[in-house]
Amino acid sequence: MLRGILLGLVLSSIGLIGASLLTWLSLVSFANINLVPFSFVNALTTLGLLFMYNSVFESSIVRDFLIYVVVAFFFHAGRLSVLLEAEDKRLRVFFLSAGHTKNEYVLNYLFRRAMRKNIASLLLCWGLLSLTIVLRNLNTWRNQGFWVGVFLLSLGVTYFLLDRKY
Repeated sequence: MLRGILLGLVLSSIGLIGASLLTWLSLVSFANINLVPFSFVNALTTLGLLFMYNSVFESSIVRDFLIYVVVAFFFHAGRLSVLLEAEDKRLRVFFLSAGHTKNEYVLNYLFRRAMRKNIASLLLCWGLLSLTIVLRNLNTWRNQGFWVGVFLLSLGVTYFLLDRKY
């Protein structure tokens, strides 16, 4: 159990680092990376995907590591995309017109402002990953996990569709 909890923290941290790098690249560089498609990944869809994965596939260390890191990356990228959608464009223009670069704007303003949200995202993803890793070891949970995952996935996508702003 302790191993699953620590593994969840490590996997969530790796996903957050990857999502932060992608966000930084999309804001600073000239690469046109759109983060909006990641915004459908919320806690319900993440938990649903993990339950479905754990109930269908047998345990494999390398595959599990890759799947959990990818899911954590999508979860954190989704949370960061929602944060960036809420960012005020006028404040960005004001900050940049004061002579600061895009890199300074992202590092000195956006990432500092997003620090609390990133910590909350890290803790939530850690809890989701640890829960699914610990539940994977219970054989009785394995039979119902797929259908619970389908239910949670459909709830998460429906929630995203109903809650998004046009």
